[in-house]
Formats: sequence, structure tokens, C-alpha cells
Amino acid sequence: MKFNVLTIAREYGSGGAEIGRKVAELLGWECMDKEIIERIATMGKIDEDWAARADERAIAWWEKVTRSFRRGAPESYMGPVDIVDRDTVQAFTAGIIQQAARVGNCVIIGRSAQCILRHHPHVLRMLVYAPLKERLVRARLRHPQEPNLAALLRRKDSERLHYARYYYDCDSADPRLYHITMNSALGIDTCARLVVQIIRSSGQE
Repeated sequence: MKFNVLTIAREYGSGGAEIGRKVAELLGWECMDKEIIERIATMGKIDEDWAARADERAIAWWEKVTRSFRRGAPESYMGPVDIVDRDTVQAFTAGIIQQAARVGNCVIIGRSAQCILRHHPHVLRMLVYAPLKERLVRARLRHPQEPNLAALLRRKDSERLHYARYYYDCDSADPRLYHITMNSALGIDTCARLVVQIIRSSGQE
């Protein structure tokens, strides 16, 4: 089986995004991470900061009460909207990811791509984790004023798990969802090279 798409699910602060960018660089593939947010903001004609805050987070109860109806199915709807909520952001996200998988030669970081594409035969699904100490160091760099980094890590991971369950009925913590799981304590470059080796050797059996 030849893989031409890599999805990376990751613990918050694990370095999964860095591994994904390195893999894309080594293979000459497109890396889709914050680029997804930029596309959503353009498609929905919404503020990019708001799209980032809604990223990988399920709709809140009060949004269900106040939102307007959305036109089209979540899997295919790609047109303009009157009111953008987190459900709409999710619909855009799923559409972008499915489109990218059809084109191939890309690394998709997060956004429950491993759930959206779990039945796609040419997608290599990867989970990245790391020791708590290393995750805390990375989180401190991103959130220097955060008083409780351990709580932040738990909240971020919980939001991502809930997002996958809510929208895709998918347990993103289940190791059977993935072809490979990797501890980033091996080093970002080492992890990336191992993944590249797997991708390049795929389809040769």
C-alpha cells in the first residue's frame, strides 16, 4: 500500500507539529496546520483569530441555541455562510482535509484528520506523544504567562478528544486507529526520518 498522505494526531506540547513540518520538508509535500485556519477564514470571510479559537473545539451548548441553520451537508458544504459558528468551522475543516487527501502528497496536522480519513487506503495515520516534562517545556514557550501548565495540557487534550467524539464518533485515543505511535523524546529529526522511511518504503512489498 502506497501512502501519499500523513495525518498527525498529537498530545498538546508533544512536538507533533514540528515532526509533521519536518516530514513535509524532507518529502517536498505540503504541510497543512495553521494553513487550514487561514483557508477557513478566507472561505467563511471571518476573522482568522476567531477561526483559530474555534479550531479543534466542538460547538458549545449556547451556540446550539443561538446559531442560525447552516445550508448543505457538513461533508460537502464549501460555500459562503450567513453566520459562522464552530459547526461551520468543522464543516469547512472536514472539506479542506478531504480535498487535500484527494490531491495527496501532504501532511495534515491535527483537526481529527485521522478520523475523517480513517477509511482512506493511502493515508498513514500517526500519533505523537511525549514525556510530561518535555510537554511542559514546550507549553511554557507558547504560554509564558500561564500559571498552571499541567492543567492547560489536560484541557487541550480533552478538547481534542471531545472534538473527535462529537463530530466523528471517533475515539482518537484508541491506538488501533493509528498505523504508528511515536515518542518524540527520540528527537524531532529522528522521528521525522523514521516516518519518511516508512512512507518511501510503502507500496514496495
